[in-house]
Amino acid sequence: MSPVMAKKNFSSKPLTWVEIDLKAVRSNLQALQKLTERNRFVLPNRPLQKKLHTQAQYILAVIKADAYGHGVDQISTLLDKQGVGFFAVSDVKEGVALRNKGITRPVLLFESTLAEFVPAIVRYNLMPTVCSLPFARALNKQAQQSKRTVDIHIVVDTGMGRLGLWHEQAFDFIQKIYQLKHLRIMGLYTHFPAADTDRSYTRQQIDDLYILVRQLDAKGMIIPYIHAANSMGLAGYKTNILNLARPGLMLYGLYPHASLRGQIHLKPAMTVKSRIIFLKKVPKGRSISYGRTFFTRKPMQVATLPIGYNDGYFRVFSNKAHVLVNGQRCPVIGRVTMDQIMVDVSKVDQVKVNMPVVILGAQKHEQISADELARHAGTINYEIVCSLGNRLPRLYKSV
Repeated sequence: MSPVMAKKNFSSKPLTWVEIDLKAVRSNLQALQKLTERNRFVLPNRPLQKKLHTQAQYILAVIKADAYGHGVDQISTLLDKQGVGFFAVSDVKEGVALRNKGITRPVLLFESTLAEFVPAIVRYNLMPTVCSLPFARALNKQAQQSKRTVDIHIVVDTGMGRLGLWHEQAFDFIQKIYQLKHLRIMGLYTHFPAADTDRSYTRQQIDDLYILVRQLDAKGMIIPYIHAANSMGLAGYKTNILNLARPGLMLYGLYPHASLRGQIHLKPAMTVKSRIIFLKKVPKGRSISYGRTFFTRKPMQVATLPIGYNDGYFRVFSNKAHVLVNGQRCPVIGRVTMDQIMVDVSKVDQVKVNMPVVILGAQKHEQISADELARHAGTINYEIVCSLGNRLPRLYKSV
C-alpha cells in the first residue's frame, strides 16, 4: 500500500505527518458488525421493528470532529462504501460538509441547535436532534413551507446531565412532538456518562430508557431506532432494547476501556511520524530546552524533531513521553516547545539526520499508543488522536 497525500500543498513528504490506514478502519468496522450482532437484542414482538438487510446497516458511524482527527472525507467515503446505515456528526456545519461531498445516507446531528439553522437542516436533508418545543415548532414550520417531512431523533437525559429532557418528562414531550405533522420521529436515544466506570448506573439508564419505550409502544408511538450504545456501551453491555449501535472511537482502533481488549480485536488506524532534523552531542551537566527542567547526567546524543504543541503534541509530555527510533524507546527530554522536541537517542545505533521517528504507533517490536500518551497528559485517547490528527498533514494508506 502506497500512501496517498490528502493535502496537496506539499511538494514533497512533510517532516512530520499522520498516516491513516484505511484497511484498519475497514477491519474495525467488520469486527464491530460481529459484536453488534452478538449484543443486539430487540424488544420481543415489538411492532414495526424494521428489518435491515445487512449487519452494517445497524451501525450509526460517529464521524464528528473530522472523524476523530482521521479525516472525515476519506473515512466517510470508506464507510459509505461498506454500507453503514447512518452517519452521526456534531453540528449543521459538519452535516452540510457531508452532503456537499455527496454522502446521501441519513446524517444525525448530535448537537441540539438554534432556530436560525432550521433552513439549512431542511435544505440539506439532515436529521436533527430535538429536545425543545420551540425548536421543534420552528423545524415543523420550515418543513411545511418546503412541503417536506423532516426525520428527527429525540435525545432523552437518563443521567448525562447535558442535552435532552429528563426521562421522566420525555413521554409528554414526545406526545407533543407527534402532533407536529411535518416531523417524523425516527430515533430515540440517550448517552452513557460512565459506561466504563459505573455499571450499575449505566444499567439503570438502560432500564429507564426501556420503561419509556414500552410506554410509547403501548400508546402506538413506535419509534423505529433506539440507541445509546457508544463504543463502550456497545461492547460492554447486552440489552433487549437497543437496535442501533453508534461506535466512534473503536472504528479508529482505540479502546474506550482496557477491559474490552479481550472481547474485540481492533487495529489502530493512526500513526504519527517525524524525521530527525538535527543531531548534537551534549556534554554532562548541560540543560535542555526552556526552563532548564532537564540536565544531562552523562554525555548524550540528542536529536531534534519538528513537532511541538502547535502540532497537538502537548507540552505536558515534557520529560515524560517517549518516541521510537529504529525500534528503540527514546525519552523526550526537556520541555516540549511550540514546534520542536528534543529526544535522547544515545542508545540508538547508527542514528543520523533524516532518520524516521514514530511519535504515535508501532515500529519494529515497540509501540507508543494513544493510551500511553493520554496517561502522561491526564486525559483520554480521544483527545490525543483529535489533537494530533487535526493539526498535522495526513497521508492515507489505501484499502
